Amino acid sequence: MIKKQQPTKTLSPEQYIRQKARTLPIGDCYLTGDWQKSGIALVLVTRCHVKGTYTLGYFQVDTFCRGVVDCDYRFSVDSTSYKEIVQDFQKLGNLAKVNYEEVHNLIYGAVAFAEEGGIRPAPAFELMQYILEEDTDEVPLIDYEFGMNGQHLLVANDQLELTTYYPRLKKALGDDFLYVLPDMEKPRKASEYVLSEIKKTLDNILDKFHLNIDVPEETYSYQHPNYPAVLTVKHQWLVDVLYNSDYADRLPVEQIQRILALPHDELKADLEQIMLYETGCTCDEISDERWEDENNSVLTHCILLLGELGYPDSLMLVLETLRQNSSFYDYHFGDYLEEVYVPTLYLLGKNRLGELMTYMKTPGFYTYARLCVTTAVAQIVFHQPERREEVIEWFRQLLVFYDGKLEERFCCDGTLIGLIAATLMDIHAVELLPELKVLFDTGLVDEGCAGNFQEVESEIGLENNKDRIYPLTIEERYEDLLR
Repeated sequence: MIKKQQPTKTLSPEQYIRQKARTLPIGDCYLTGDWQKSGIALVLVTRCHVKGTYTLGYFQVDTFCRGVVDCDYRFSVDSTSYKEIVQDFQKLGNLAKVNYEEVHNLIYGAVAFAEEGGIRPAPAFELMQYILEEDTDEVPLIDYEFGMNGQHLLVANDQLELTTYYPRLKKALGDDFLYVLPDMEKPRKASEYVLSEIKKTLDNILDKFHLNIDVPEETYSYQHPNYPAVLTVKHQWLVDVLYNSDYADRLPVEQIQRILALPHDELKADLEQIMLYETGCTCDEISDERWEDENNSVLTHCILLLGELGYPDSLMLVLETLRQNSSFYDYHFGDYLEEVYVPTLYLLGKNRLGELMTYMKTPGFYTYARLCVTTAVAQIVFHQPERREEVIEWFRQLLVFYDGKLEERFCCDGTLIGLIAATLMDIHAVELLPELKVLFDTGLVDEGCAGNFQEVESEIGLENNKDRIYPLTIEERYEDLLR
């Protein structure tokens, strides 16, 4: 009997880069010649396919302070396109052909220098590093000087960028770094950072806020149940570890291993009790003492650990913590709400889309908590591409549900619809343009999220719209939170 030949599975460009890019020969490499003076290096690295095409990696490197600030790729382009790309980059700077060893040491050296200052490379570097060789002793070492006279020099484009990076540098380096803004004649010491500059930044943020003040939010109205007032667990040492202020940023690997060595059903029960108790302590008014206490990572630890355990029935408790008010999220997660919740929601809810839909159709929740759910559903397209049609239909049902409810801000508001539109652009959901148009036609969608409908329509099918693929293992997730 002749067996039917199985179809060959085609790797996506991202999968190919991760799995095979380092097996391809390195071609021409390019580097801007004035990077020592400007502090900004543009790098092109070429990988040559057997069939005569080229995959190019582009890296923008801040050698003064921030390391890799941007990177992207062009996958398997023909020779004509390759020449055009190089010519386009020539216009951005004085590119010169260099040996691979030069760009390798420049990129990895700048990344290491930035990490000394508490700054991680751009998220896309997690993929783009595979266009480079692995950073081992097999690549000859070239010593470059980074920073200015050995000090980190933050060249900030504006006050907001200064405020973004200054705390990270301050935490890692103390006052041992410099900064400069466009209106300054020369760099200043970190110790010269003054409150007036912070005020300018806040004023700038408020100005941007007022631009969108005409987009009303959904009214928060959730009436929470009574949560446990006393914390009762089987393993008391687990409470001690999770509330340990030394572990506020992350749990050490040895503690993660110790925790996961517990019987998983017992661990699950204890984590859920801790989450319910901590939610009860912070679901209403949060005391000044708690706000001043920097050790507020307990829920983060629990949510990451529940994701690692992978019990689907923990989803309902995780969703309960996503029914709280905005102060609850500010206190527990700050700017990292999505990073904490999205992977766990995906891991627990990828096969429970009905329960996620029920959550989305329940009124009175915080907009950005809802966004965590829709972002998690979109992750299915990246991790399980064979389920794309199922995800599209889930979003179609949601958008149809919102038709007629946006005006009342029932289970949604203009900001949420705008953010969902941005998510649908990431997964190239051109099938849902008719449903999106109905909502945009109300004039109530916040166009600051993804643009107006014409912009969404023109960009939703473009391949350069690539959403961030969230890491799933607990070790990688802690690394992600530290970026």
